[in-house]
Amino acid sequence: MRFGKKCLMAAALCSLASAAWGQVSVPDQYDRVIRYRSEVVAFGVEGFGDQIDMGSGSLTIVQVDIDLPGNNGLPVRVARRFVPADKYAGGFAAGSFDLDLPYAHGIFAYRTGGPLGWTVAGSGPGIYKRCSSFYHPPEIYFQGVIYTPPEYWHGNFIYIPGVGDQEMLSGSLLAPSDGLSYRSRLKNGAAIRCVPLDAETSAPYLGEGFEVVMPDGTIYTLNHMVVRDQEMMKKRISAPSPLSSSTMAFAGSGDFTTNVAVDFLLPRKEVRLYPTRVRDRFGNFVDYIWDAGALLRIVASDGRRIDFAYSSTAAQRVTITSGTRTWVYGHSGSLEQVTLPDGSKWTYDLGALRSYELRSGDGCSVTPYVRSAAPPAGTVIAPTGATARFTFANVVMGRSWVPPGCFYDEATFEPSYLLEPVGFYRVAVTSKTITGPGLPAPLVWSYGYGPANGCMMTGGAGAGSCTASSPTTRTVTVTDPAGTVTRRTYGNRYASNEGLLLKTEYGWNGSTALSVVENEYGDGLAAPYGAYGGGSVRMRGDTFMTSYQRPIRRVSTTQQGRTLIWQVASDCTGAPYCFDAYARPTKIVKTNSP
Repeated sequence: MRFGKKCLMAAALCSLASAAWGQVSVPDQYDRVIRYRSEVVAFGVEGFGDQIDMGSGSLTIVQVDIDLPGNNGLPVRVARRFVPADKYAGGFAAGSFDLDLPYAHGIFAYRTGGPLGWTVAGSGPGIYKRCSSFYHPPEIYFQGVIYTPPEYWHGNFIYIPGVGDQEMLSGSLLAPSDGLSYRSRLKNGAAIRCVPLDAETSAPYLGEGFEVVMPDGTIYTLNHMVVRDQEMMKKRISAPSPLSSSTMAFAGSGDFTTNVAVDFLLPRKEVRLYPTRVRDRFGNFVDYIWDAGALLRIVASDGRRIDFAYSSTAAQRVTITSGTRTWVYGHSGSLEQVTLPDGSKWTYDLGALRSYELRSGDGCSVTPYVRSAAPPAGTVIAPTGATARFTFANVVMGRSWVPPGCFYDEATFEPSYLLEPVGFYRVAVTSKTITGPGLPAPLVWSYGYGPANGCMMTGGAGAGSCTASSPTTRTVTVTDPAGTVTRRTYGNRYASNEGLLLKTEYGWNGSTALSVVENEYGDGLAAPYGAYGGGSVRMRGDTFMTSYQRPIRRVSTTQQGRTLIWQVASDCTGAPYCFDAYARPTKIVKTNSP
C-alpha cells in the first residue's frame, strides 16, 4: 500500500504517540453508543458524593467543595466529578477529577493538516459551523482507509450538573418565540442557538459555540473550547503487513511505502465547550473567566467570587480562594488530597481506577467477551476519618431484539464489529463498604447483575436469535447493610424500553416482595408530544431512547394487600393520554383497591 509523504509522516507520528494515547477498536467502545441513563441513586447521608446508575452499575463521584449562597438561585460553586475508566477525562489538579461544570462535548478525529476538532460533514469553512449546520462529522480518509462517523465518533452531548448528559438533537420545534434561530435541542425541552467562540479559545480552533436555553429560562453560554487526548481508533491492516511502524522505504514515485504498524491508527480528541456565562430569566448571571484550558475565576453579578491559582508543586497543584478561606488540591505520593480551610482533608486513591482500560473482543459475536482483568478498587477517605471502598467488575449488559448487521473489515474481509451491539461491557459497582470511627462493623452494600439477556432479531433459530420467549428485561439487585434486598427490573428491548425502570421490588426474598412498584410508559411517538421529538444525528446505538419522550403514564404500588394507582387520564380529546407537547401530564387520576 502506498501513501503520500504528508500522510505517512502523520501516520508515523501517530504510531509513536499511540503508546501514550492508547488504541481502541469499535467493539471496545460499544458502551459509548448506549447513552441512556436509568434511575440514579445517591447515598447522600454518608457524604462521599457517590451516585450509581442502577440500570448499568456505573459509578460517578461528585464532591462539592465550595457553594456560596447569593441573592439568586444561580450556583457559584466548585465541585469535582470522577468517572471510573475514563482516563482522559480527569485532569483537575493533575488528578482523577474534572471540575463539575456544564459543557458540550464529543470525540472527533484530529489529523495533522486536516480538519481539526469538532467538525460537521461539508466542505471549506462550513465544516466548523457545528451549531448553525448541526450534523454528524465527516467520513475520514486516513492511512489509506476510511473511518466512518459511527466508528470514531459517538454523538454530541451536553452535560449540566444536576441534570446529566443529554444528546444534542436536530430540530427547532418548541423553541422560544424570541425571533432568534434555533438549530438543535435537548430531550428535556432545552433549545440551542449559536454564538461565536470566546476570545480565549486559541487558534487553530475555529467555528461556533452553543447557547442552551433551558425550560426554566436559564441560559448556558458554552463557547470556551478545550481539547483533550483520546484513544486512537484502530483498524486492522491487510495481510501480510507485520512490519514495524519505523520501517519506511522510498518508492520510485517519491512517495513513501510502508506498513505503518500492526493496525491503522486514527488520532482522536475530545472537544469540550465550557461556559463563559450562565444567566437566569431575571438577568442575574455568573461569569467563568478562562486562560486556555485553565479556569481563573468565577464571578457572579451579586458579588460572589472564587479565584483559582495553579502551581507545578505536587503537594499544591491548585489553590482556590473565596474571601479569606482557602482550599488546596494536590498529591501525597499516589494519593490525591483536598485540604479544607480548617485543615481537614479529603483523600482519594482513585488513580488506578481512572487509568483502567476496558477492552472487549473484536468480531460480530452476539455474546461479547472481555480482554481486560477485573478493575481495581477505589477508596475515598472523608475528613471525619470515615472510609468508603468501592469494588467493581466488568459486567456484560445485553440488548434484546437488536436488528442484525455485521461490518466486515475492508482489508481482511473478516467480521469486525456489530452495527448494533447486542451485548456490551460496563465497569459496574459490585460493593460499597464504609468503615470508620464509631462504626462497630463495616457497612456493606452489594450489587448483583442478572443475565445479560441479549439476542438478535434474525427470525431464525441460530445462536443468539430472539424467540417468542426471549426476555426483554434485565435485573439488578442491591443488598443493604441490614440484609434487605431491593430488586429492580429494567427494559432492554431495542428502540422500545431500553433503560426504562419497569419494576422495583422492595424486601425481595427470592420469590416475593414486601412492596412492588410498577411503571408503565407512554409511546414515544404518541400525540401530542411525539411530533416534537428531536432527531439524533448518530447512526447507531440507543437513538430512539435519547431522542423521544417516554413519560410515565401509570404507576401501580402494591403493599400489604392493597394497590395504589397513579395514572394519566385517557379522556382528553385528540390524544390517547392527557399529556401536553412537552410530555407533561395535564390530568391525573388516583385510585386504590380494595
